[in-house]
Amino acid sequence: MSLVKVMPVLSVYRQLDISDKRLWRSMHHNVGCMIVELELSRETAVGVDELSSRRCQRYVTVFLDMWRQQEPVTLRPGHGKGTITPFSAFLAGQSGEPDNVIEVVCDMSQTFPEQVTENLSNAEVTVDWFHIVKNFTKVLDAVRRKDHREKGHLKALR
Repeated sequence: MSLVKVMPVLSVYRQLDISDKRLWRSMHHNVGCMIVELELSRETAVGVDELSSRRCQRYVTVFLDMWRQQEPVTLRPGHGKGTITPFSAFLAGQSGEPDNVIEVVCDMSQTFPEQVTENLSNAEVTVDWFHIVKNFTKVLDAVRRKDHREKGHLKALR
């Protein structure tokens, strides 16, 4: 299982010379065992991020424990509004208390704050640093391109 943490599943099952179904079954079993043992009673800070599970538009939302080296707490199919409510129910089912969560770190999506307020009543939403830097860099590049085009235009006028 340690290989799956650092390598794509395709590479792992080819390297181990086993079928992909066997590897996926083993992964699901191990993850299920880990979830049963998961202690979430002191969960206070959660990270939320969405990723595409395949090349098509199938999304998975990942919930991370921000205090324990950002360990994954759970995955939920889908993205956006419909993911915080099931997470809150999962947390309650794992001896956790949704009202103990005081911070949710996520991207700049407008879908999360409303759901966080409804389901994790004591939590504040914090925008993650990656998305802030990404947007800042995007705006800075646009300004640089505009400045570069204007300088080129001024040289052409001379």
